[in-house]
Amino acid sequence: MSSSAAPEAPQDQNLLTPYIKSLLLEPPNLTPSDLSVVLKLIIQGYSNDCQVSSFLTALKIRKLDQQPQYISAAARTMLEFSHLLPLLVLPQDDSLRYLDIVGTGGDGKNTFNVSTSSAIIAAGIQNLKVVKHGGKASSSSVGSGDLIAQLGINVSNINLNSLPDLINDPSINFIFLFAPIFHPIMKNLVDLRKNLNIPTIFNILGPLINPFPKITSRIIGVNNEALGPIFANTCNLIDRSLDNNNTNTMIVYGEIGLDEISPQGKTKIWLTNSSSSSNPTENDNRNADSSNNPTGSNIICKTISPADFGLKEHSIDNVKSGTPEENARFLIDLLNNRVPLDTNLPLVDYILMNTAALCVVAGVADDWKKGVELAKTSILSGNALASLTSLAHSTNAF
Repeated sequence: MSSSAAPEAPQDQNLLTPYIKSLLLEPPNLTPSDLSVVLKLIIQGYSNDCQVSSFLTALKIRKLDQQPQYISAAARTMLEFSHLLPLLVLPQDDSLRYLDIVGTGGDGKNTFNVSTSSAIIAAGIQNLKVVKHGGKASSSSVGSGDLIAQLGINVSNINLNSLPDLINDPSINFIFLFAPIFHPIMKNLVDLRKNLNIPTIFNILGPLINPFPKITSRIIGVNNEALGPIFANTCNLIDRSLDNNNTNTMIVYGEIGLDEISPQGKTKIWLTNSSSSSNPTENDNRNADSSNNPTGSNIICKTISPADFGLKEHSIDNVKSGTPEENARFLIDLLNNRVPLDTNLPLVDYILMNTAALCVVAGVADDWKKGVELAKTSILSGNALASLTSLAHSTNAF
């Protein structure tokens, strides 16, 4: 659904005062429902910058912005004011699996656009439809939206009017949802967040508010290990609130500080499913560690490395981002089979690993090595390129 126009702000803009005071109590007395109310007041203009800054700062100091119940309440509230695709227009095909892969950003590594590249390649695999949600660069030199534009996709033509036709087109299995189009209210907060200049709860909401309502499998990369179990539990809460009761989630953290599966060293992952009685997709529980699961829900934590994918390790310095044009050129060459897949090129292996992880979390690969083989087949067959080309043609035909 989309939000109505924000009402005219009242004369008294001290409506947040009781909620700020509740955060000053010991212990704090703010509930997740209270947070939802406050966010609605902020979004609709019933507050001033001073009060909003005070509230967000107090929320952070109290570390409530790190608790799944509060993050999920915030995410659901943001979705209430977003442009969401109606469920009735989705294809009636139970074999389709809808994927997303996204990172929190902010890791400072400035690596190649591996999530977007992996999303496109996964879209060339049978029964997978990737609905990636992203924006332009904020903490890196090239954001997903920047790369997508260079690939010839007109993101302004992917909106609620065109999305039903795109999502039902069998030739299009990769779709990019440009965040500013589907979350227009976020632009009202840009200046305030910039002036406040500290991380707030809004910094971690982006990966959690994909406006596509039926994601069945996702990967979210986090830039801090502590966010792993927090995000896993938060995703389960959000999915259950949306009646998505069988969604697979993989949270990943490269131990060198990367919000992707890392080509260097080890990557910690958290696997979970929104059904409280289900087990995560990847059934190889070597290195499983339940100590990082403070809530006791069905989360498996384990550690992986490039060797698990049958690939060599590469320095993070060898997978740095270029310009948007350079990144797009490499990806197009890769999709056109002008880049060898079996010569241990760092960027190729980096992309193959993260695509393989999508295959595992989607349940089309039993293990990481099988996922790598599916990724290679998607490229070699031309299926990944075909899906990307179909989207580009469609978005430029309106």
